[in-house]
Amino acid sequence: MLSGGGARGAFQVGVWKVLREHPRGLGRMPDVISGSSAGALNGSLIAAGLSPEELLDFWLDLADHPPVTANVKFFGELRRILRRLAVREPLRGLGRRGRELRQLVRLVRKHPVRSPSGLIALLLEFVLTARFDSVSVILDAIATSYLFDTAPFKERLARAIGGYKLPRTRVRLAINTVDVHTGGVIRIVNHEPTKHPRASARHYRYEPELTLDMILASASIPLIFNPVRIGDLDLWDGGLLVNSPMAPCVALGARRILPVLVTVGDRNDKRPMHSLGDAIERLVDTFLENAYRIDRKLLLERNELATRLPDDNLSVVDLFMPIRPRSSALFNAGSYLYFERNALIGMYKAGQRAATSWLDRGLTLDSRNKPD
Repeated sequence: MLSGGGARGAFQVGVWKVLREHPRGLGRMPDVISGSSAGALNGSLIAAGLSPEELLDFWLDLADHPPVTANVKFFGELRRILRRLAVREPLRGLGRRGRELRQLVRLVRKHPVRSPSGLIALLLEFVLTARFDSVSVILDAIATSYLFDTAPFKERLARAIGGYKLPRTRVRLAINTVDVHTGGVIRIVNHEPTKHPRASARHYRYEPELTLDMILASASIPLIFNPVRIGDLDLWDGGLLVNSPMAPCVALGARRILPVLVTVGDRNDKRPMHSLGDAIERLVDTFLENAYRIDRKLLLERNELATRLPDDNLSVVDLFMPIRPRSSALFNAGSYLYFERNALIGMYKAGQRAATSWLDRGLTLDSRNKPD
């Protein structure tokens, strides 16, 4: 199971190299891969037969030649609405302007406006308390929903895979996405689910050959990248809701699951947050960790039920302790989107170290008795 995490996906490539080549590693291709976002990209490339070295080259090429294009329409729309607001402002009602003027006077008394930082604080507070309607007008008037177009990335992925479709592979692969309009999870699989097929049909979309658009959809970070149209669906990054997608592993017949995460997890450092970057990192990590803990809890509870009520269609699935980064300056707030060559190489090497350490400790199963 490969979690999402943007540029931190290079960590998973290092893990895969060790698991593939270490004497105590897998020694073969996995039977099932379920991935979201960066994990879906890595899972697809592994299923396509790329070596760890080829995967690393793919990631480093993203750093050397970023395959995205800024959405000119977004900035054009923003410029247009700002001009419209500038014309409309003098025509606002006198009564409303009076209330806003009184609020502005209060803020001038409150903030040290002679300093640049005080002036910025005043303006921000004024917009949020007295003029937030203008923010809503700006957001509603921008007739596009993303900052960067990923069309060039599709071509890069096609070169790596060798075409615009991933042919059906022996590896049972699950790509996890989110429906933009319903907020529901759309799981796309290249093999039919083997467990409870009638129930699974409602939750899985079976496609023997996965298109590159399906793979790209799982990595389309909302607002930053364009949603991807698949049939009558608009799809976003699966990491929004299922960043550690274990359920598809079970549905595709896996009997053992090894999570490969890109979050550090439990921190020994209990000091207060000392920067905005630190706060952002912990916020993102909290969302991703919560997704893992929920999936872990559900799987462990399922195992307990399978133990108490033996059934041909409900068997225990071994869940291993995850492979994840150790605390490191590499895995900071900016690392999720930091596609820089040396940073990617550093995360790749961190993945090698983490996987080697995991194997050296022996194959350790997660507890079946204490789901969080």
